[in-house]
Amino acid sequence: MRTFFCSIVGAFVIWVLAACQHPTPSPSIGVGNPYPVSSYLCDGTRLAVRLMGESASVSVDGSAAVDLPAIGQSGTTFSNGRQTLIVEHGRTSWAVGRAMPVACTGG
Repeated sequence: MRTFFCSIVGAFVIWVLAACQHPTPSPSIGVGNPYPVSSYLCDGTRLAVRLMGESASVSVDGSAAVDLPAIGQSGTTFSNGRQTLIVEHGRTSWAVGRAMPVACTGG
C-alpha cells in the first residue's frame, strides 16, 4: 500500500512540475540588441531607425544605413546636413535638405 501511495504522490509531483513549465518565449525585435530598429513611414518614405544616444542610424527606403550625429543640447535632433531626424515627445519627423520636416508614423 505504501509503494502504491508513493507512486501516486510521485506521479502527481511530476504532473504539477510539468504543468508549471513555461514555454520558451519566441525571439522578438530588439531582444539582445541595446539599439533596436524602429520603422517609420514619413510621407511615403520608409525609415528604419536605430537611436544610439549620440547618433541615429537611419536606413531610407531599404538603402544602406547612414549615421546622423546628434546636434544641439537636447539630443533629439540628428543630422548630417543633408538628412535630419527629429524625435521629440514621442513624435518623429524627417527632412531632406532644407525642406520642412514631415511627420512620421510608426515606431
